[in-house]
Amino acid sequence: MALSSGAAEAATCYLLFDRYDNVVYRNTVSPIDLSDQGAAARAALRQRGEYLLVMDSDRCAPVTFVFGAAGSKTLSLDETVGGFPAENTSTGRASAKARRGSSAAPAAASPDRSAPANAK
Repeated sequence: MALSSGAAEAATCYLLFDRYDNVVYRNTVSPIDLSDQGAAARAALRQRGEYLLVMDSDRCAPVTFVFGAAGSKTLSLDETVGGFPAENTSTGRASAKARRGSSAAPAAASPDRSAPANAK
């Protein structure tokens, strides 16, 4: 009986490895179509030297790597944070944490900074 309860908690976990055996995707949802219609996508995956491992696991923490534009070796901040808001929406100002984490030079104060928000 103890074994059957453990099997009930397992979920199907999909791991996608790149050609260097790095995990680039892990989730309970397949990254590619596994039906007959997905045959071309699976063939392209194999052609690139990638492979998909499907297993039952009690833990499958999601992992997804973000890749830059083709040929680029660096990611932009927008690509890295994937759409996280850069400003505090209630005040329209960057949070203190965001300002501390920025390595860019501070911008010059604009004349409309002292104007009330409803004056715009």
